[in-house]
Amino acid sequence: MQDAFYIAAIGLQAQQQRLTAAANNFANIDTPAYKRQSVDFSAILGRASVPTGAGPVTSAEASAASVLRFDLSQGAVHGTARPLDLAISGPGFIEVELPGDKTGYVRGGSLQINSEGGLSLPGGQPLKADIRIPGGAVNVQILPDGSVTGALSGETNARVLGQIELVTFVNPEALQYRGDRIFTVPEGGPEPVRVRPGEEGTQPLSPQSLEGSNVDMTSEMVSMSLIQRAYELNSHVAQIADELMGMANNMRRD
Repeated sequence: MQDAFYIAAIGLQAQQQRLTAAANNFANIDTPAYKRQSVDFSAILGRASVPTGAGPVTSAEASAASVLRFDLSQGAVHGTARPLDLAISGPGFIEVELPGDKTGYVRGGSLQINSEGGLSLPGGQPLKADIRIPGGAVNVQILPDGSVTGALSGETNARVLGQIELVTFVNPEALQYRGDRIFTVPEGGPEPVRVRPGEEGTQPLSPQSLEGSNVDMTSEMVSMSLIQRAYELNSHVAQIADELMGMANNMRRD
């Protein structure tokens, strides 16, 4: 009987995690470069095997059993006409600096010129690319090959001020999500490979553009309906197990 309670508890917590992921997807359906979240239920079952006579599952056990997955497929790219907006078509990420000498990986975004003359994300994370944009530079733009160009004060011709490279991974699904659309490499994770955009299987960058979210509203609505149904079924299992337990207890007293 305890096994039934254990199974129902794992099922209920899994559906709640799926619901949280679906809610995040809905909330970020218009967020540039957002990648759809899902919960790998088969991995939860693999980590949360049901031993005979097992006690009730704890929140710590449920957290250990949960595996969050991200769909890294390409979102639609649309033009914005803003010179420092940047989208990546095809595979690849751009490196950014994170606190603690760590490195993050993003799929482009609305870049800004920071106080040091480099390029940063809207959240302030600077790109690791060697870019120096002097004060007073005009017509700063990013080219499809990753070159950052601009005209210095008093000059008419643009010059190259830096180079943005792409980073690819053999197994990008192994990356961990940090938040704010930034991924990191876990300890022992895949090694990054740096290439110029358009080389070694990558595509040229899409300047003055942003990649849209890859969340599909229709699919998320269907997923929400399935989650609700699965939650109801697991609740029903717990209810029946409780009734059977009560009948067993009454039989002992009789």
